[in-house]
Amino acid sequence: MPETQAAEPQSETTESTAVVAREKSHPVAVEGGVLPILPRNIPEASAYASGLIAANIVPEAFRYSEREARELGDPALKGQPNKSLILMGVLQTLELGVPPQTGLKWLLPLRGRFTIWGDLGVALAQQRGLISNQVTNWIGPALDENSPLGTWPDDFGCEVRLWRKGQEAPYIGKFTVLDAKRAKLWQNNHKQPWIDYPKRMLFNRARAFALRDGFADALSGLDIAEEIMDLPAPKEEAKPAAVISSLVDEPEAPEAEAAEGASE
Repeated sequence: MPETQAAEPQSETTESTAVVAREKSHPVAVEGGVLPILPRNIPEASAYASGLIAANIVPEAFRYSEREARELGDPALKGQPNKSLILMGVLQTLELGVPPQTGLKWLLPLRGRFTIWGDLGVALAQQRGLISNQVTNWIGPALDENSPLGTWPDDFGCEVRLWRKGQEAPYIGKFTVLDAKRAKLWQNNHKQPWIDYPKRMLFNRARAFALRDGFADALSGLDIAEEIMDLPAPKEEAKPAAVISSLVDEPEAPEAEAAEGASE
């Protein structure tokens, strides 16, 4: 009978090399710059969120508020990081094409959805090379910015023009003192940023209109936080995000903080 040759056993070295190749970490720097650290799947995003919590660099908006802690029946949760919300924020930043640690600073969860605040909206459009020009004009009569808000003329306001690359006509956003009065924002003690930074808030609202009209694709359909914060409070606030057990193992941002961040 012909001799049969036994099959050679698989090389342990080859298998071990394959495992190492799969587990090899991605470089964090290349010639010419530093690469962002980006999760590639849900477990890595969850680990990323855990790292942010362990380092205690979680923005205030991603922590349990007093109301949320009370509704969950655990007052001790107040001020603690909400891992489910952080994880969803990390995933949202990846959808926007922004590194998570950068994106989380400019995401604001409001009324059960993420919004964009500060300069992130413009940054997203600029990052994609969509804005060819931007012009800001202050319209209406000249005034002393230190004068009492009650003396500011109704027709004083801000006009922002954004040109989209490849289009001749600009997208124009305008917001005046009269608009702010109609929206019950002007001299409203419950809207402190409008008292402390009235010109910046007029600019924010004007720019938001131009961005939403001309660059909704860059914003991925997300709302501008300054607009949502100015809306009347709903009769019943959305419940805090539930723990998503299938994704992980185991908030309200102050308006003044948002305005200060936008003015920087």
